[in-house]
Amino acid sequence: MTTIRPDGEHEVSAPAQGCPADVTRLYGGAPTGGRDDLWNRLRERYGPVAPVELEPGVMAWALLDYKENLSALQQTHLFTRDTRRWREVVEGRVDLARSHPLMAWQPNALFIDGAEHTRLRSFIADALARVDLAAMSRTVRRIADDLIDVFVARGEADLIGEFANLLPTMVINRLFGLPDGYGYMLGDLTAVVFDGSGGGEEAIARLQQYFAGVVERKVGDPGSDLVSWMLAHPSKPTPHEVGHQAALLISGSHMPTTHLVGNTMRTLLCDDRIRSAHADARLSTPDLLDHVMWTDTPFQLLAGRIALQDVRIGGTMIRTGDAVFIGIEAAHRDPAVQRGANDPDTGLASGSRAHLMFGAGPHSCPAREPARLVASTGVSALQDRLGGLRLAVAPEELRPIDSPFLRGLETLPVSFTPGRPAEPVSARTRQMEQVPAVAEEEEPPEDLLGRLFRWWRGRG
Repeated sequence: MTTIRPDGEHEVSAPAQGCPADVTRLYGGAPTGGRDDLWNRLRERYGPVAPVELEPGVMAWALLDYKENLSALQQTHLFTRDTRRWREVVEGRVDLARSHPLMAWQPNALFIDGAEHTRLRSFIADALARVDLAAMSRTVRRIADDLIDVFVARGEADLIGEFANLLPTMVINRLFGLPDGYGYMLGDLTAVVFDGSGGGEEAIARLQQYFAGVVERKVGDPGSDLVSWMLAHPSKPTPHEVGHQAALLISGSHMPTTHLVGNTMRTLLCDDRIRSAHADARLSTPDLLDHVMWTDTPFQLLAGRIALQDVRIGGTMIRTGDAVFIGIEAAHRDPAVQRGANDPDTGLASGSRAHLMFGAGPHSCPAREPARLVASTGVSALQDRLGGLRLAVAPEELRPIDSPFLRGLETLPVSFTPGRPAEPVSARTRQMEQVPAVAEEEEPPEDLLGRLFRWWRGRG
């Protein structure tokens, strides 16, 4: 069995500096043949650990096998999330302020370890623990219905751009206690950041204004919402700290949830056996999501860990300060844990949640249950509302996003039988939601958030 352990007895070569032909590039577009089999090819060539190039001249390691990935996630005495300790940064070859967002250090719980990590994580987790999931389910369903109402009468839609990309930000914005208009703004800004086609620096600056503005508003007018609960936490976080943890909730959940919904809908539309089992109630929505998180996970690579000391992984010596990326899709393709078609009805093995979609160890996602709820409610709403749902293009025409880190579709064009808007929600049902809809503002307040909203609205 491959092990991860401190070891100074002998070493295997690190990624060859100056020999990029020997290292797989994670930039410059998808490799020949696509990324679906990339991790298998790397495993065949290198074993459980492969050298990769993040950008020209910047090397790292990608973990490929399940046990090695799980160990790296759990063993914080060997690996840190503090990217300021990355050798490329320490020796001046990488400027974190200009590096890939996955590596750019931020003062939030994701990039901090030890007691400070525990403190920052505590007010995120405690605020999330106050969310009533049954009430949140009603909130999510109402938001999903509102999004579907926009296109239901057309009989066609892009389920990524018109639904899956908007749903997570609309939900989180509502959990922050803000009018839905701010959620559309938040979705626009985060889409630009993740799109990578230009304008990202301005969008990042505007997102910082959003979170600073949310905190400023809640300091002056607290309510029953996540930001207010974090501000009131017994650990007495500063408004600056709360703003960064609120931003982490978006950056850690938006794109993964978007592509969990999109990849699940693609599975239902393209896999006859899965669709039939789900329609016949032999495969529940939670088990369907777990199946997708194993076989079509929204993550390919997860943000890097930095080695705190020399450590051997398999036959490879990882040096102190090396960056190690968590290969989630590769881990799920590891033959040692490959999920086979054991169930003759559904093609699934047992409904295990041992996938690495939500990480593991101290940095595991504290919002996994709300995230699952958003995805499952979104998928159910689409199935309930869109009769005769089918792909509008051939499956081979679906275009994957060009990212070594995320796995999903650029668009998911569908056709369906035109329908009607949802029935109006009763006042009692609205009262039973986690955060009922907040009335839109005819004239936004003269605060930071209001000024940002006027800027966004002025762009049309």
